[in-house]
Amino acid sequence: MLNDIRWRFNHIAGPLFGILLFTYFVYHSIQGQHGILAWRQLDIQITKAEATFASLLAKQAELEQSVIMLRPSTLNLDMVEEQSRRMLNFTHKDDVIVIFSGVK
Repeated sequence: MLNDIRWRFNHIAGPLFGILLFTYFVYHSIQGQHGILAWRQLDIQITKAEATFASLLAKQAELEQSVIMLRPSTLNLDMVEEQSRRMLNFTHKDDVIVIFSGVK
């Protein structure tokens, strides 16, 4: 009887240990810190960061164009007038002002 139990244990323990080890690695390859789900979250964060970077590049190009227009060698008088009116909050008496709500 004891030999039968040992024989069954020896034949069941190896495959059971293999199945448990396989299950452990599969679980951590999906749920782990470097698993599939973490990789998908990182991919989503990269996509958001790329969108933010693209919008910042557009803003940078816009600001660079404004700076170029204010340089003494390429001074644009309309740009200077627009900037001064905005900063000094100044208008002519014949100017028409259109106010949009919610727009800065």
